[in-house]
Order: sequence, then structure tokens, then C-alpha cells
Amino acid sequence: MSVEVDLSGVNGETAPPKLHLLPCEIEHTGPAQVAQYFTPSIRDNGQGVLQASFRGRELRGGTVSLPDGYTGLVLKEKHKAVSDEEARVFHAGQKFQEFTYWNMETPPSRNDALQKAMHWLDISKAIHAPVDRNISQNGSHTRVKLEDSSP
Repeated sequence: MSVEVDLSGVNGETAPPKLHLLPCEIEHTGPAQVAQYFTPSIRDNGQGVLQASFRGRELRGGTVSLPDGYTGLVLKEKHKAVSDEEARVFHAGQKFQEFTYWNMETPPSRNDALQKAMHWLDISKAIHAPVDRNISQNGSHTRVKLEDSSP
């Protein structure tokens, strides 16, 4: 199955930092007046953890900034595929550089799946970086340096 993203709706501006990733699922398809019904009262506990509540449940979260060179996109599915041969088509509405993510009752940590996913960007960059092919000995450890000879 292929995926297509229509970028024609994205302008050069970045969305205001009012994007929230909530730990819940709402069974609704269609437009919603989010600004009217979801205006969180966010408090900072002084230790870099944000606190809010949603339908009586405590939320704890933090702000995540995307690394340099990366841009986030808010996507809306325009065409859902009904078979594996058909393409899924998404429309990009806005760009963003940061968002707030929330956990139910537990403070954000480096062990959260989202935080681990963000670290994968650095790991992937390191894995695919050119390396030196010379081998040198340093005490009991061996370092292997490989050079990329591709054009």
C-alpha cells in the first residue's frame, strides 16, 4: 500500500504552539469545535512538568521541540484505501516545530515511547553517517573507523 501526502495546503508559516497529543481516543469522525471545548488550564509545577486535567483525569506533560532540519505536519486523510493496491492520500494542513504531549497521571520521562522515538532521529543519523575504515587499538578496546567511499 502506498501513501501520498498533498503538500499544496501548507504555507511557509508554522502553526502556533497549541498542538496537544492526548493519551486518549475519541470516537468521532467529522469537524469539532476544539477551541470552544478544549482550552486547558495548564500549570507548570516548577520542575519542567506541565499539569492539566481532562474530564476529571490528571494529565502531566511536557513540550517537545522537533530537532533542527525536521518539520512536523498536521495531516488529514482525504482518501482511505479499501485495498492494499490502493493509495492512502493525506492532506497537509499546517506545519509545526513543537507540541505538548500528555501522560495520564505520570510525569513525562525518557522512557516514554514518544521520547524514545525522538531519540531515534539522532541514532539513525549516527548509523548512516560516513565512517573511517582505519582500525586502531586503544587499551583493551578496539575502535573501527570506516570511511565512506561512495560519491
